[in-house]
Amino acid sequence: MARYAVAAYAIRVTPMGQNEKCINLSDLNGRGLDLSHLTHAFVKDIQKRPFKNEQFGHYLSVERVQAEGRCISFSAEYGRYGVEGNIKNVRTNRKTHKYGADESPVVSVRNMLVVPPNADAAIFLAERCGGRGAATAFLGHLIKSFNRRFANEHLVLRKEGIADKEAWNKFVEKARLTQIKAIRYTQGHDIADGVNGLQATNIGKLEYTVKPKRSSSLAKQLMSMIMDQSIKPETQILGLREGFEVDEIRLQLTDGDQQKEVIMGRDGFPTLVYPIKVAEGERPSDEVIYDFMADIAQQLAQGLLLELPSDWRTGSWGRKSKSVSFEAVRDEC
Repeated sequence: MARYAVAAYAIRVTPMGQNEKCINLSDLNGRGLDLSHLTHAFVKDIQKRPFKNEQFGHYLSVERVQAEGRCISFSAEYGRYGVEGNIKNVRTNRKTHKYGADESPVVSVRNMLVVPPNADAAIFLAERCGGRGAATAFLGHLIKSFNRRFANEHLVLRKEGIADKEAWNKFVEKARLTQIKAIRYTQGHDIADGVNGLQATNIGKLEYTVKPKRSSSLAKQLMSMIMDQSIKPETQILGLREGFEVDEIRLQLTDGDQQKEVIMGRDGFPTLVYPIKVAEGERPSDEVIYDFMADIAQQLAQGLLLELPSDWRTGSWGRKSKSVSFEAVRDEC
């Protein structure tokens, strides 16, 4: 797999229950509130006070924030904490550092949000370093905070992976199936709940996974049968009882360069990553990463029928744009 890559997401705002009706992102509230200004305020809030999830030990911080034109760029650090551990030099097998329960080994990754003027979609680009990134954590917090702020207006923020159909088809042709996973998100805490008719509570998710035992992948024919829905993997492969409902079937695919997860039952195409070619052992600079993201954004904007002005990366922000406030929701972190 590519050591450095960029993933792309489309960001939209819709009225609750009306997924096809997209709101103008330059006028979210009818008074000119712009998603770019709102997101900038959100990022600055995280920069002041990072997210810490004490229950699950997740940490997210932000630094080096820049806002110009229709573009916001920032680096994010995401990691886990809550247990003690060691850092080892893999060449010498020696411990070089010991970290405590309040310390988190993190990797800094670059991100860019592009919000074309008066558009119904924005583009979020996220660097992945060795398969690790902060997009899921960051967008999850942004969505939760946005939906809380606009609850009375019944607006919801949505994200979806962007993939070129032709590129996706080429990926599938070469891809090997390396894992099948069935997931159920809502489950009662007591087996008697189902008998007594009590409402199930979301106390965690159940996962059922199958991986190849000896070879590096499962049969190619099996992947085709699952994707065209000619078999039910939860019962015919995983062996779950007939009638047991799952929320998602996830297929893990790899073509040697990219590893992707297909979520069955959802419309559209999974997110494809854009590998960055660099010399062995070299980490791309901010300039290289953001120029690479800008090229992708311009390509994707055409496909999404979005218009970017000539100064979308250089236009200056006024005091009013920077004065927008947006405090991140932390009560459930």
